[in-house]
Amino acid sequence: MSASPVDHGAVVVCGAGAAGMAAALAAARGGAPVLLLEAGRQVGGTVAHALIHTLAGLFGSDGQHLHDGLPRELADRLHAADSRTRVRKMGRAWVLSVCPNIYRDTVARWIAHDRRITVRCGARVTRIATIGQRVCELEVAAGGSSNCLRPAAVIDATGTAEVARLIDNSCVCDDDRRAAGGWIVRVRGIAPGALDFPKGIGIVRALRDAAHTNRLPWHCSHAWIDAGIDNDEAFVKLFVPLDARWRDADRHCEISHAAQTSVADVVEFLKQWPDFARAEITQSGSLGVRDGGRIRGRYTLTAADVRQGRTFADAVCRCAWPIEYWDPERGVSIEYLPVGKHYDIPMRALQLEGIDNFWAVGKCLSADRYAHASARVVGACWAMGEAAGAAAASQPAGVEDRRELVRAIS
Repeated sequence: MSASPVDHGAVVVCGAGAAGMAAALAAARGGAPVLLLEAGRQVGGTVAHALIHTLAGLFGSDGQHLHDGLPRELADRLHAADSRTRVRKMGRAWVLSVCPNIYRDTVARWIAHDRRITVRCGARVTRIATIGQRVCELEVAAGGSSNCLRPAAVIDATGTAEVARLIDNSCVCDDDRRAAGGWIVRVRGIAPGALDFPKGIGIVRALRDAAHTNRLPWHCSHAWIDAGIDNDEAFVKLFVPLDARWRDADRHCEISHAAQTSVADVVEFLKQWPDFARAEITQSGSLGVRDGGRIRGRYTLTAADVRQGRTFADAVCRCAWPIEYWDPERGVSIEYLPVGKHYDIPMRALQLEGIDNFWAVGKCLSADRYAHASARVVGACWAMGEAAGAAAASQPAGVEDRRELVRAIS
């Protein structure tokens, strides 16, 4: 990977999911050159790759936008890209229903259009160096080679705090009892109205009974089925517990393979109902990780903050999504905020103590497990990323004294 002018003095954003794309766009609009690094083959993040079709966190309890700026612009672009995009109620909350492929293509075009943003896919940060209170150098591996960058600022939007871990493992909190992940498939060929009340509830109960009587794996009792974008479509989401080794590449593959097998079993089980007799899996996502590790920030957002609707002087965004916790053994629990209530996410929850040009945004913000279960949603991730990107754009250029840099990392 050869060096380029953007390698030095740029805002480096690691991870091209919701928070990372927002950070890149905001930093570019602030006038900074931006290098957007993505470990996968394309931008889009969990929404695109795990097949999330209901974007949460964009709206309050009244169905109105919580944020202006990039989250609202995202919704406008998705509406313009596909007439099937719509705001709908899910339980007592509101979501934006959108085809994941439309989301992926829309955000990819959006990023590609901004000439201040350079995207490098298949790239990972492998080393990070600091001098005083600043990140001064990153080593990036891609395509079998590596390159050293001297950034003006760094934003960790990996969703698993991968870059923060390189500063120090103690910077990251990994719960022993982490929230379960998910595996989603897209199913076509179902009868219109197959999930209407009360039929949908009956199907969920039948899945639970089948899991409890060992006709399906036990975790299929928490499987979730939702209406799709088209009338003959549904999205089937499998509950996937993650053990302590889930980040290991081989174990990640094992978990993914088992999830694929189980969700195929669920679809076969559904075919016993006439409405699902012709159901076929048309698209399968990747493993969706809700909680891959959170930074220990200057402030830790708490469940009490969420429940009390706490506000902060350094607020970067608002959130009104319920505490939606996917317990690895008990399944999902949903605790709604009072009608009309929201809470703030402070900038301090995106910052490490003692590092002035580093932010961690999106799913790796500083929060306890229950606050995280509310704050990790798409709308909040876009808003957090926008705030961090704007702040990063105001950072001065990176360290220029090479001798000082060499001493620091030798």
